[in-house]
Amino acid sequence: MFGGRLSQGQMIAAVGAVVLLVAEFLPWIGAAGHTDNVWKGSTLDIYLLITAVVALLPALLALTDAAEEFSFVSAATFLLGVVGVILIIAFLTVDFPDVPGVDSKYGCWLGLAASAVIAYGGFRAMQEEVAGEI
Repeated sequence: MFGGRLSQGQMIAAVGAVVLLVAEFLPWIGAAGHTDNVWKGSTLDIYLLITAVVALLPALLALTDAAEEFSFVSAATFLLGVVGVILIIAFLTVDFPDVPGVDSKYGCWLGLAASAVIAYGGFRAMQEEVAGEI
């Protein structure tokens, strides 16, 4: 439907954003048979939501036939994706390893992978924008 108007990097970032949105509602941490998603277990939730929305912005604009000249979106997507990867790694290595009985669940690993995909998509979209200007 709008695939022809999005660059490959924008499509990659949009797929990563959808996966990240789903991952936010999956279990991220667990202890003694009880699990919590990122919305209950940390303050990382809003940052990841903003990251996903920014990564989805080009696809949403293409759906509404809005102007596509938002060159800052690719750079912002890349930066937010990289910071998301760093924050999730910090979440995994700093916040919970010392707490007995608390372990990471598959949601945090899926979120980490999705953030990396968003960062890659943003980087690729930036390269495609530069190549299009030449």
